[in-house]
Amino acid sequence: MNIKEIEAKIKNRIPGPTRIQHYFSVLIPLIKIDGEIHLLYEVRSQNLNSQPGQISFPGGRIERGEEFSQAAVRESSEELLIPESKIELIGETDYLITPFNFIIYAFVGKINVDSIEEIKANNYEVEEIFTVPLKFLLNNQAEKYAAVLKSEFDQDFPYHLLPQGERYNPRQGDYQIYFYRYQGRVIWGITAEITKTFIDILKH
Repeated sequence: MNIKEIEAKIKNRIPGPTRIQHYFSVLIPLIKIDGEIHLLYEVRSQNLNSQPGQISFPGGRIERGEEFSQAAVRESSEELLIPESKIELIGETDYLITPFNFIIYAFVGKINVDSIEEIKANNYEVEEIFTVPLKFLLNNQAEKYAAVLKSEFDQDFPYHLLPQGERYNPRQGDYQIYFYRYQGRVIWGITAEITKTFIDILKH
C-alpha cells in the first residue's frame, strides 16, 4: 500500500467511536396533562427478552440507513401506537456511550394528543405507560450510587506477553447509576441517566 492509497482511505473520513457494537435511539416524550408538562415513560412488557418489566423511554435499535432521529420517532410510533405525525421533535440531548459497547441517542419530542387516553400502546412491547410531571424532576435530584467496573481476562489470556506478567494490574473505572422514585415507581439506570441529562440541560 502506498501513500496515495492511504490518503484515499483516511482523507475526508468521518470519525466514529470504536468498540461500539449497537446504536440505539430513544425519545424523551413530553405531553401536556391539565396544562402541565409531563415526561412519558413505558413499563416494558414481560414478553421481551431484554429487561422485561423495566421502565424505559420509547425507542430501539437504529436500522441500517436510518437517521438517529428517524429511529426515535419510528420506534415511538410503533410502541405507543400513535402516528408519526403526532410526534414533534424539539431537539437532541447529549448521547450516552455505555460501558457495554453501545450508544444511545436521545431526542426530545412533543406528543401532540388531546388526551393521554389516546395512547393505547403496543401491549406486546409495552405493559403500561405512565407520566412524571416535569416540575417533580426539576425539584428532586436523582439518587446516585457508584459501581466499579473491573476487567476480567479469559483463562488463556497471554500474561507472559506483558512486562509485569500475571502481576499486571488492569485499570478500573467508576460507573454512576441513577435512580428517581415517583409514586411507587423506580426509574433507574440508563433511563434515569438520560432523564437526568435532560433535566440538567434545562437547569443550566
